Amino acid sequence: MYLAIDLWDKRCWIAVTIEGIVIPKDIVARTSLINVLKKYINDYKIKVIVVWLPYDLYNSNLKQLDKTKKFIEKLKLIFPNIKIDSIDERFTSFEADSILKTMWIKDTSGQKDAISASLILESYLKV
Repeated sequence: MYLAIDLWDKRCWIAVTIEGIVIPKDIVARTSLINVLKKYINDYKIKVIVVWLPYDLYNSNLKQLDKTKKFIEKLKLIFPNIKIDSIDERFTSFEADSILKTMWIKDTSGQKDAISASLILESYLKV
């Protein structure tokens, strides 16, 4: 089983695989993310956590990228028996926007980021 994290400073979005299907799950406060991950690892028998690396087209958001890399190292220490991996997915937000537009849905509650977390996991599984 796989879990993806779209990691930001205040909130994070999680997606998991259930019987091979990628499902967007929760929006989680960054401060409670580790406890939520422990629950997910136990409940869903997670073997791999995939974290989105927030590159942009011009590599100008290096501060957020550095924070994310530090968080990945922290995850490796906290969960030594879980594979922690990352993926560069620069266009998931654009893809998520397109999905919402085709469905005529306005992103009012973080749906774009939940879809992005799902797209991150789908991209990882295709590699």
